[in-house]
Amino acid sequence: MKNSLKNSSRDGEKIKKFVHKKVGFIICMARVLLGAQTDDIRGKIGNNVFGKGRSVHTIRKKVKPFNPQSTSQTAVRALTRQFSVAWRSLSPANIVAWNEAALHTTKSNIFGAKYHTTGHKLFVAYNVEAFLNGATVQIDLPFNVTKAAAIAATALTIDSTGTPKAELTFDVDPDTNSAIVIFATAQSSAGISNFKGKYRRIASYALTDFTTGHKLNFTTEYVARMGTLEACSKVSVQAYYTNNDSVKQVIKLKAGPNIDAIIA
Repeated sequence: MKNSLKNSSRDGEKIKKFVHKKVGFIICMARVLLGAQTDDIRGKIGNNVFGKGRSVHTIRKKVKPFNPQSTSQTAVRALTRQFSVAWRSLSPANIVAWNEAALHTTKSNIFGAKYHTTGHKLFVAYNVEAFLNGATVQIDLPFNVTKAAAIAATALTIDSTGTPKAELTFDVDPDTNSAIVIFATAQSSAGISNFKGKYRRIASYALTDFTTGHKLNFTTEYVARMGTLEACSKVSVQAYYTNNDSVKQVIKLKAGPNIDAIIA
């Protein structure tokens, strides 16, 4: 029995070495860039699992998935399922319209390569965001939306002493047809500087939520989502502005660079 396990382990290592030598890929943070002679690689080799997304190949260890089932995660999953079902109910003309819109929606993968999303993914992502912002589901395309005036976050103040405060300062207030959506990271070590993939949606805010000096306080929502503020931790924030006009159509637009701060 022991010999068979040893042989199996050695065979797995031989396979991995063969793939490294013959396939010629580069591993970068679990993303895989295939060599010139290789078009595709998928499946399990040893304890590694190769996959293919729309934009890039990936490699990961075969592990039991961790699923925290948080309230926010559960809510977004439910919305994703809801709009995936709604997609199947669209008319052929609307499906064609969303697919054509996807061809004009360009994204970048980890290597900087450009790719287009699908009509289905665009429809689901657009409507999940719209629903979370209190907007009406958007079925028909094409649609015309007036973009809100761009605003940018210029400062982040987070303080755990006395009355806790998490506050963003913007260059101007949003207008009456705009909303600000805040994404933030959990509290981490002050030495962390790469927050890619760690942002979580905090909440959406309208003009009436701003105070004098173009300030937006999101303490209550942050603490409810990420926990009590701890001194000397670091938090990074992304601020997006959306339009939220009279017919409740919403487009998510980035509003300036990410901002991080050490909690006082």
